[in-house]
Amino acid sequence: MDIAKIWKQSMARIADKVTALSFDCWIKTLVAESFANGCFVLLAESKNAKNYATNDRHFPHIEAAIKETAPVVESVKIIDPVEKEQTEPAPSKTSKKEPEKLTVNPNMTFENFIVGKSNEVVAAAAEGVAKSPGKRINPLFIYGGVGLGKTHLLNAIANHILVESPKLKIVLATSEKFTNDYIVTIKNKNPEAFREKWRVTDVLLIDDIQFIADKPSTQEEFFHTFNDLVQNGKQVVLTSDRHPDDMPKLQERMRSRFKSGLIQDIGSPDVETRTAILQKKAAMENEQVSEEIVAYLAQLAVDQDMNIRDMGGMLNKVIQYARLMNRPLPTLEDCATILKDTPQDKKVQTTADNIIDQVCKYFNITKADIIGKRRNREFVEPRMFAIYLITEFLNIPLVSIGQILGNRDHTTVMHGRNKIQSQLATDNRVKMIVKDISKMIKSE
Repeated sequence: MDIAKIWKQSMARIADKVTALSFDCWIKTLVAESFANGCFVLLAESKNAKNYATNDRHFPHIEAAIKETAPVVESVKIIDPVEKEQTEPAPSKTSKKEPEKLTVNPNMTFENFIVGKSNEVVAAAAEGVAKSPGKRINPLFIYGGVGLGKTHLLNAIANHILVESPKLKIVLATSEKFTNDYIVTIKNKNPEAFREKWRVTDVLLIDDIQFIADKPSTQEEFFHTFNDLVQNGKQVVLTSDRHPDDMPKLQERMRSRFKSGLIQDIGSPDVETRTAILQKKAAMENEQVSEEIVAYLAQLAVDQDMNIRDMGGMLNKVIQYARLMNRPLPTLEDCATILKDTPQDKKVQTTADNIIDQVCKYFNITKADIIGKRRNREFVEPRMFAIYLITEFLNIPLVSIGQILGNRDHTTVMHGRNKIQSQLATDNRVKMIVKDISKMIKSE
């Protein structure tokens, strides 16, 4: 059985059943892993990706599509990298292991990264690191929302160094890969192999470092890895969806290390930058799209505050629809037809509990922390964000919000709302947090 072919055919069925955002983020990234005893196994990129793929909105479509494509399939299972490691036999300590190959996206280069006002500083910093690794900026910490280009910049750094300094050893990975390797190390009692991979390198590029915040043992190991590399003049670049100060469970010494170099945010692009990004994407994929359509999509993306990844998915959706309709070029009518059901256009149905849950998820704290009486900074600020977002999404009295949040006085609620409201005008970090949590609420 050609499981890769079956999965490819199944994805074509699934694409019509879920939103373009869900398909691009959670379905398309799954890989056909194995088929045995009637069970078709898919591998997700991470535990988080597995959780999204197996929820009630996605998994029924995945399972049905695979069974329709290959009736011999009796069941479908999705696993994450840790589960895969647990099912594989441990390698012999005496056996010689081939060095792990570096996987870099060749299309993610500085030449293909569109620079605008929102990202010109971070792009310059990344180029500086690529040209002089370990000498100018170390560490470089890039943070920003999903789909704004953080992973692109990591790959661009790697691609530049591979050409200009091919003798340098590079490790490009996610924080989950670091965690999974560490788990395997503990299991196999082979710390030498782990340190040989992660510490004997010239450039360490880690994506989504925020995921180590709630893993004390992994933090401990990464702390020593980080120190060892930086102290020896090796380059470290980290990306995250948030500033180190917004990771309450991050150890203070780790937070201090992250802030010891340059911390730079990557913002949402303006309409001119989005236009250039769409034009570049179409050109790279040899697609013909009129300036009128590009301008329309760029403005729509700004109005709906889409990230770059979602915007690219919207362009692909319009192009594919025009192709199905046997039209040489997409039209504005195609855009109006195919984009009328985008998730951003749907009315958000939510509750105060849902909003509090998303705030807790973002800051990695519990609901008890939010509604409790403790006044630690790591709880007070999320509490104010919860207050502000509830007032934004729901039309309920301040007194009621106070009752929901641990029977607080309405003046306390008003203070929390007003403080976030005033900070939004001047603080980019606050803007980003509100935007990211709002997206999480809308996607529920």
